[in-house]
Amino acid sequence: MSDEKNLENNSVDKEIERVERALDSAYSTGKADWATVTQSAHKDVEEAVSMVEVAMKADEEADDARKIAVIAEKSGDRQKARTARRKEREARKKANKEHAAATKSARKAYNAIRFSAPNKLGFMRFIQVLFVVHITVTLLALMIMSRDAYFQNGYTSTSAVDWTLIILSGVCFWLIINRYKIARPVTIGMQIFDMAAHGIMNLVDGQFNLPIFILNYSFHIIVVLYFIFSDRVKMILINDIGKGQGEFEKEDFRIKRFSWPFVRNLIIYFIVFSVIGHWMEMGLCQFIRLGLVQGDYNPTNTMLWRDWLYPFPMEGAAVVIIALVLYPFFIWLKKKFTGKKMVVAYLISFISGAFLCSVIEFSMGLIVNADYQLWDYRENFGNLMGQVCLQNTMAFGVVAAIITWWVYPLLERWLSHVPQDVMNLAAVIIFVFGAIIWSLYIITPPKEIEKIEMQPTKSAAAVVSIPDIKYLC
Repeated sequence: MSDEKNLENNSVDKEIERVERALDSAYSTGKADWATVTQSAHKDVEEAVSMVEVAMKADEEADDARKIAVIAEKSGDRQKARTARRKEREARKKANKEHAAATKSARKAYNAIRFSAPNKLGFMRFIQVLFVVHITVTLLALMIMSRDAYFQNGYTSTSAVDWTLIILSGVCFWLIINRYKIARPVTIGMQIFDMAAHGIMNLVDGQFNLPIFILNYSFHIIVVLYFIFSDRVKMILINDIGKGQGEFEKEDFRIKRFSWPFVRNLIIYFIVFSVIGHWMEMGLCQFIRLGLVQGDYNPTNTMLWRDWLYPFPMEGAAVVIIALVLYPFFIWLKKKFTGKKMVVAYLISFISGAFLCSVIEFSMGLIVNADYQLWDYRENFGNLMGQVCLQNTMAFGVVAAIITWWVYPLLERWLSHVPQDVMNLAAVIIFVFGAIIWSLYIITPPKEIEKIEMQPTKSAAAVVSIPDIKYLC
C-alpha cells in the first residue's frame, strides 16, 4: 500500500514539475508575444496546485485510517477491526480518486502553458493558410470570369453556398488568429456545411457517389476530427468573444476620429451603402417609370435589374464624405448657431450637402461622361452643361441631409455600444463580402471590355470602362 501511495505521489510531483518547467521557460524567453502565458493557463495551474493539496490531504486521511485499523486489529475486537478496515479502504479509494484528478489537472495545466505561445498553432496554421488560399483563388476566379456566364441563370444556390464558404473562411481565419473559443465550432460547422451543401446538390443532380464524395472531402473530415479531439485546439482557443464593450461611448463617439473603430466603420459604410445605393437607384427608376421625375427608364439594364448586388461606389463614397466632412461641419454649425438660429445651421448643412454632391457628379461627368454616353440632363430644368440638374441637386441635398442629421450619428451611437471584437467580426464578414462583389463586378477582364454595350440613360446608374475598371456615378 505504501509503494502504491509513493508511485501516485511521484506521478503528481512529476506533472507539477513539468508545469513549473514550462512556466519558467515561458517567462524566460524575453519575448512577450511569443511567451504569453494565458489567463486560462494560470487558472489551470492554480487549480492543479489546489487539487494536489486536496490529494495530499486525502492521503493523510487514508494514513490515519490505516493507523486506526492497525490499532483495532491489535485490540482483538473483530467488529471494530472490520469497521476500521472498511473506513481505511474508503479513505484510500478517495485518495486514489483525488490523485487521479490532480494528475489530470496537472497535465491540463502543462498543456495549457505548452500551447500558450501564439506562434505555435501547429496544424491550425496550415488550415489558416488554406483559408487564405481559398479566398485568394476564389476572388481571382471571380475577376477573370464572364459576368454573363456567371449569372446566366441569375443568383443560384451554388453561388450562395460558394460565397458563404468564402466569408466563413475569412471568419475562421480571424477567429483562430484571435484564439476565440467560438473558432472551434465555427470551423467544424463550416466543414460540415460545405460537405452537406455540396452533397445535397449532387443528390439533386443525380451525381452523388459515396466513395468519391468521401475521397473528395477527406480533408474536411480530417479537419473536423482535429478540431474535435486535438488538445492543442482546446488549449489555444480559449478567449471569449463579446466580453468587452466598444471603445466609443454615446457622448464622446465623435471625438475618437481616425482610430481603428472609426476607420473600420467608414469601410463598412462604404461597402454597405454602395449596395444600398444600387437599390435606391432602382427606386429612382421606378419614379422615372411612373413619370414622377424626369429621366429615361431602361428595363433592359442588366447591371441594374439582374445584378442587384452590383455596388455603386459613388453612393458608398458619398457616405464616407459625409462622415469626414459634412457631419463635422454640421456639428460646428450647431455650435455656431444656437437657439432660434438653429434653422440656419440646418439650412446651410442642406445647401452644403447638395452642393458637394453636385460638384462630385459634375466632376465625374466631365471625366467619364464628356460625350453624354452615360447620362444627359441637357433637357432638364436648371442643368449645367448637361452633367447636373436642379432636380438631382435637390435630391442629393435631401439624401445627404437625412444621412448627415440622423442616419450617420444614429449608426455611430448604435455601433458604439457593440463590443469591439463583435464589431471586428462583423467587419470581417462585410470586408470579405465587399471583396467578393468588387472582384466579380467592378474589375472587368480585358476580353470582356469590348463586349460591354453602353446604353445612354438619364438615370444616375451608368457604367463606363476605363480601362479595366467600371466606374459608376
